[in-house]
Amino acid sequence: MNKILLILLAFPVLFFTSCSGDDDSAPPIETTSLYGTWDLDYFVQNGSVTENIDCSNQITYVFTNARTYTKTTFAGEGSVNCAVAVIVNGTWENLGENQFKLTPNGSNTSQTLNINFQDLNKKFSIVFSSNYTEVYAKRN
Repeated sequence: MNKILLILLAFPVLFFTSCSGDDDSAPPIETTSLYGTWDLDYFVQNGSVTENIDCSNQITYVFTNARTYTKTTFAGEGSVNCAVAVIVNGTWENLGENQFKLTPNGSNTSQTLNINFQDLNKKFSIVFSSNYTEVYAKRN
């Protein structure tokens, strides 16, 4: 009788215990991977790789742990007379599944970027279209 009672008591514990979830999705990107300063390393346009970034193509992102960002673009010829052209400040949000939403300060519109980390989170790429991808390298 004691064995039957023990089995009946153990059954609910076994019934409500599971070994693993059914969620086979990829683990979320660690948000801390995004923190820091990122410079455009190279871009791929129409299958052609451009590694020597001239001044007019330079872009720098700074992402902070306070969920703010700064995007700086530059203007000038070659590497001479290179100066800051535009600075955009705003907030960012990790939407999951490599999606990050950037909202400039004072704007009602936002941009969702698909950021894919590479090289142990030392680089990331943003695919803007089937013909254009930017790859950024972490400065610090």
